[in-house]
Amino acid sequence: MTTDEQYNKQRYRNFWGNIEKDTIFNVDEQGSTTLLISKRVPQEKVWFTKYLKTTTIYNGVKYALYNKNNAITPRMDREFLFINIGKYIYFIGNNLITIHDPLTNTGKKMKAPFNMRLWKNMFMHNNTVFVSISGQKKILKINNGQFSQIECSSIYTDPESIIYWSQGNQKVYIINKDIIYKSTYKDDKLGAEKITIIPNLIKKFKALTIKSMVYDEKSQHLFLGSSARGLFVITIPQFSSPVTESAFDSNVFYSTLPFNSNSVMTPQGNIYDSTSQIITPRRPDNKDMYHDYKKYSLAINNAKDIFFIKNGMLYKRLRKYNYNKSVKVPAHEEIDVIFNKDEQIYLTYIKNNKYYLAKYDDNLQKTTPLFYFNYPIYDVKKYNNQQLLIAGFDGLYIGDSSKKEIKKILNYHSKRIIQTSDRNIWILTKNHGFYLLRKNMTVRMPVDENSYLLDPHTILEDHMQNLWISTNNGLFKVRIQNLLQFSKHLNKSVGYYRYTDQDGLPTNEFNGGGNPNGNILSNGQMVFPSMNGLVFFRPDKVKSFYLKSTDFYIDRAHLDGHQITIKNNILNIPNNDFNVLEIFVDFPYFNNFNNVDLHVAVDNGKWIDLGVHRKHTVGKLTPGNHKVIFRYLDANNNYIYKTVDVKIGFFFYQSQYFKIAVIATSLFLAFLVVKFNERRFKSKNELLAKANTEIDAQKEEINSSNIIREKLIEAISHDIATPIKHLSHLSKKLNDTDSLEIQKKYFHSIHKSSELLYRFTLELGNYAFLFTNTVEETVSYLLNDLLMEKKVFFENIAQDNNTTITFNPKDELYIQTNKSVLAAIIHNIIDNAVKNTIDGHILIEMTYDNSFIYIQITDDGNGMSPEQIYYYNNLHSILIEDVQLQKKGSGYGLKFVLLLIEKIKSQITFNNNTPQGTKIEIKIPN
Repeated sequence: MTTDEQYNKQRYRNFWGNIEKDTIFNVDEQGSTTLLISKRVPQEKVWFTKYLKTTTIYNGVKYALYNKNNAITPRMDREFLFINIGKYIYFIGNNLITIHDPLTNTGKKMKAPFNMRLWKNMFMHNNTVFVSISGQKKILKINNGQFSQIECSSIYTDPESIIYWSQGNQKVYIINKDIIYKSTYKDDKLGAEKITIIPNLIKKFKALTIKSMVYDEKSQHLFLGSSARGLFVITIPQFSSPVTESAFDSNVFYSTLPFNSNSVMTPQGNIYDSTSQIITPRRPDNKDMYHDYKKYSLAINNAKDIFFIKNGMLYKRLRKYNYNKSVKVPAHEEIDVIFNKDEQIYLTYIKNNKYYLAKYDDNLQKTTPLFYFNYPIYDVKKYNNQQLLIAGFDGLYIGDSSKKEIKKILNYHSKRIIQTSDRNIWILTKNHGFYLLRKNMTVRMPVDENSYLLDPHTILEDHMQNLWISTNNGLFKVRIQNLLQFSKHLNKSVGYYRYTDQDGLPTNEFNGGGNPNGNILSNGQMVFPSMNGLVFFRPDKVKSFYLKSTDFYIDRAHLDGHQITIKNNILNIPNNDFNVLEIFVDFPYFNNFNNVDLHVAVDNGKWIDLGVHRKHTVGKLTPGNHKVIFRYLDANNNYIYKTVDVKIGFFFYQSQYFKIAVIATSLFLAFLVVKFNERRFKSKNELLAKANTEIDAQKEEINSSNIIREKLIEAISHDIATPIKHLSHLSKKLNDTDSLEIQKKYFHSIHKSSELLYRFTLELGNYAFLFTNTVEETVSYLLNDLLMEKKVFFENIAQDNNTTITFNPKDELYIQTNKSVLAAIIHNIIDNAVKNTIDGHILIEMTYDNSFIYIQITDDGNGMSPEQIYYYNNLHSILIEDVQLQKKGSGYGLKFVLLLIEKIKSQITFNNNTPQGTKIEIKIPN
């Protein structure tokens, strides 16, 4: 197999080669030509090699080449065979071996204690021949012309074992039932090391016509070659999951705690290690139903007693009885969650629809309430002195139990509080990522490119300063140092390594909600709960695979589909008479490709993520020199760069000299024409030009002044009409009621609306810019603030119609589009939504991609007719004269919006909302 297409058309018999010399050579089917591949460069040569011969004559007898490059059924149907071993040739017959030395042309005959049939069990280590004899349960060794026996595992002589010897790379594998072993030979001893288990292995190998097999220990991949289906790559699992006792047992897990050095216990008392469910020491209690146990909460105290919740009551399993006995812990309310943090037992209980956070005394006889909340509490951690960090449904709090003071420091649903060995504290949220807590301030960490880390479940730290983060879509690993560097320099890239079911996980979906949500056992294993069992692994044994500079090649390209070569990182193209240039990136990588952070940039342009593609389509380039720069993230979180210089030649008419000559000639001819006509028309042109200029200027000034004045008054009148109408409406309500409480409410609403209207009128001076011919970009400002300002302005007005307005941005977006124009556009759109939405909801959203910023305003009000939507979506190049303030329903606001949209070179679309209402989207160039 080679990337050079011309060699893929021939059929080759076998692979041979030398790993140390980085060479592979194949013999074609006729046995006349050899294809030599060295350093990825194929060369087809007609040369002599001992591997060209498939048959030979020795002492008048015809011998066939010994070929065992077949994983399942090596062919041994010839009566006489020969094989090249080192500098000797072994001629094999029934009960006879002749070792021939080609240099001296001498041979040594040896009697073989077996017939030809047993040669299918032959294999070799370091030029030493081994033959397995299953009936005698022994291995024969042939070395330096001597026969001897050697001790070995019974795997070698099991009649069901198939020994595969890969002659190309001198590797030996044993297939026994469904298990594949690797054979080793050291200190005159054979050893079999288990590689993996594949159910129904022999049937699958035969069905797929597997002919060859290689195991790469570094990448932990098993490569299988099929004569009919190509190359299969099997990833050896790095994770394990216990098998439950019954197929009907639930395999969904949440909270667990370490039971001993290699197993964990669930709230029900079941105990699991990395392979199976252990017989639980808990005595069965017929009164207990399995679902009565709260599977989301467990705790352990200093005495190693394990606390669990059942039917809202708290129990503990006693360590001194080896957890066979459990007793009830005094509690007067319904227990919601139990925590063990900082050698203290905390709990939350429910009372009068409130969630109370409390702590037990040392004797577990009395609870001391600390704080109460309207929403559930998920985690707690001692912060300093009397302060606690409290993670809850509505955010993260710092509470001082001595002062009974509490302060919210994060507004997002907070799930976990994790402290690592460096004393840093990490906050895990739901749907908003995770944060580093420093000096009562949170620093948001970057998420992965697929945003799976927006909802992390828990964090475990290994001894190599890595964090392991479980999510709903895979298990992530990241170095703590990389996150800390990002917290100091927010533009620093962070590489996350993601493990999935491709790496041997039983599922990609891990479980959150439990506390604790993962464990580190004393034997070094980590344990995470998932939707398909508990996941056990040793972090020091689980490998991560990154690109290596030594295996990163850019030496191929396609020009309009035709292959060309890149030499020494330079690509020479005669001219730019082409449409598509594709540059390929080659590297051996058989793991999850989403862990390859590969980007490309052309001529120092914007970096483009190549995703799972190993090529970049450049398209047509201008003549000259261009740089195509590739980069990838290595294991040390640093970018490695490789540049390809693309040199494109010129046609004669594209050269600089030709262009200069054409320009010079054109200028000279123009100069002659101008000079020829200058004297004749100079006087008349000057007079006419002067008169026309004065007349046009006066017309433009008068017309523009009148129109701008008129339209400015109309725009201001339109935009303040709604708030003034709202104030009038509130005043009428105030006059109609005698209730002091309601009057106070209306006075407060009038005050708030008046203050917002006053602020709005202060900005009316900017409306004059809305009707100028050109609109310039402003300095960069935060789009979030502008949208929030409009939300607040209309929020009070919308309440009159029992309508709510929502704006919850996920990110901060900066924009340079003229702020006055964009504010007027947003103002008019929300104004229309408020007018036409009763007992409803208005949603303001913003998103972005590499090219545009999108603002969506959605309501569930009266909506627009299909005719209106078609009309406004297809209304282009509206003139300022067409925007007229007439009676109600004239569409002034939308026409005004369309006029302003054109000024900032943006786009707007109108669509029906489901089930009712309108959705308007503004697309602004980024």
